[in-house]
Order: sequence, then C-alpha cells, then structure tokens
Amino acid sequence: MNEKTPKPKQKPSVSPAAHKTQTTAKPNGSAKQTPKGVKAQSTFSTVDVLRKRLHEKIEESRGQGAPQDALSEAVQAKRAKRKLERERKKRKRKEFRLKKLAEQSAQEQQPEIKPKEEPTPAASKRNETSIVFNKMETVEEVYLDKMQKKKNKKQSVKGQITPLTGKNYKQLLDRVESRKEKLEKLREKDEGKARQMEEKIKWTNLLYKAEGIKIKDDENMLRVALKRKEKNRSQRKKTWGTRSENVTDKMQHRQDKRRKNIQKHKHLKTEKKKDKARKKGRILPEDLKKASVK
Repeated sequence: MNEKTPKPKQKPSVSPAAHKTQTTAKPNGSAKQTPKGVKAQSTFSTVDVLRKRLHEKIEESRGQGAPQDALSEAVQAKRAKRKLERERKKRKRKEFRLKKLAEQSAQEQQPEIKPKEEPTPAASKRNETSIVFNKMETVEEVYLDKMQKKKNKKQSVKGQITPLTGKNYKQLLDRVESRKEKLEKLREKDEGKARQMEEKIKWTNLLYKAEGIKIKDDENMLRVALKRKEKNRSQRKKTWGTRSENVTDKMQHRQDKRRKNIQKHKHLKTEKKKDKARKKGRILPEDLKKASVK
C-alpha cells in the first residue's frame, strides 16, 4: 500500500505547424513527408481559373467578347436599337432647345416700326420665325423687305417727278405752267424725248392715283379754284373788317354810356349835398346869383 502506484504517461502535445508536417503511411508501410507548398499551389491555381471565368462572363455581359450564339447577336441588336433611340431623343431635344432660343432672340431683336411709314403685318405673322442656316430672319423683316422693294420699284418708275397735290393752287398752277414750258422746249429740240417725258408723267400720275393721292394737274380747273379761293379770301377779309368796325363801335358806345352814367351819378350826389345844406339854412352862391338876377 505504501508503494507508489505508477502514473500513466501523457502523450506529448503536437503543435499545428508540426501537425502539417506529419508523415503519411504508404501501403507498404513506409512513411513519407509531404511538402508544405503543394496544397497552397493547388488553391492558387483554382482561384486563377475562377477569376478568368469571371472576367469572361463580365466581357460577355458588356458585349466586348465575340458572340458565340444567336442569343448574343440578339442582345447586340437590341443594344444598338436602344443606342439609336437615345441618339434620336437627344437630337430632338437639341432641336427643340434651338427653336426656343431662336424665338426668344427674335422677340428681343424685333425692330420698331413706325405706323405712318410702313403698314404693320398681322399679329399672327409677327410672332412666327424662320431659321435660314445660321442666320435668323423674322417674317416681319421679310415682309418689310418686300414692301421696301416695291417702294423702290415705284420710286424708280416715278423718278424725280413729285405729285401735284395740295391746296396751294397758285403754286400748283406755276408748276403746271413751268412743266408745260419745259415740254414745249424739249419738243422743239427732240420730239421723241418729249413724248417719252409725257408718257412718264402719265404713268407717274397713275401710280400716285393708285396710292390714293389726288393729282391736280388740270390748268383750267386750277385757275377756277385759284379764282374761287381768292374771292373767298376777299370776302372773309371784308367780313372781318366789318366785324372789327362793329366791335370798335360797340366798345366806344359802351365807353360813352359808362362815362355819361358816371357824370350823372356825380351830379345827383352833389345836388343831394346842396339840398341838405339848404335845409340847414346855408346860403349857397348859386342861390345868391339867382336872387340878384331876379
């Protein structure tokens, strides 16, 4: 009992690093050690293969890889269609933006038009704009250009011949007579030029009449109108003279009447004072004169 019982022997602990370097038993019973880098090398090769497959899948999904079947071709066609649609929408938005900018600039740069010089176009045409390449022209400017061209054409036909119009009949008669004398002198020198001048005057008068201007180039009618105007002027002058005389006479009559009334009022006032003095017993010089006469 006093003898010590032997303790069981403990197995030595094996570390993880030592456990990796354990010997493997062969079928024939011989032991062989396995190297450390074999398992790591096989693991790395598997990761490379997986990474390579992943890159291939990504390239196929992006469309970078070559199509291997009909499905990839359909995908590419669909993508191309979407790209064209995006470009079309982008182009449409750009055109709309350019059109809006053109309308704004046309409204800002719209010229002021005087109503007496040129007739203004309709309000519906005023806001419309048209773009010609990279130059912008409004419908109003085109309308004004046409009117200016017509005006220039008429002016070229008319030349320096001004219309015989107005109410200054004396001046009109002088112009008609001077024009007649010029035509007579030109006819003596060159009959053809005189005829051309007469035709030009007729066409010019017709153009002025088409514009609504009344032409007064008849010498006889101008003489009658001048005589009537002078007669009316003399009558008005006579009437005005008579009226002025009447007004002067009326004013003088009123002044005389006023002066007489003032004198009468003064006389009555002095007479009242004299009567009051007589009542008080005073003797006036007038009364003494009357008494001496008697």
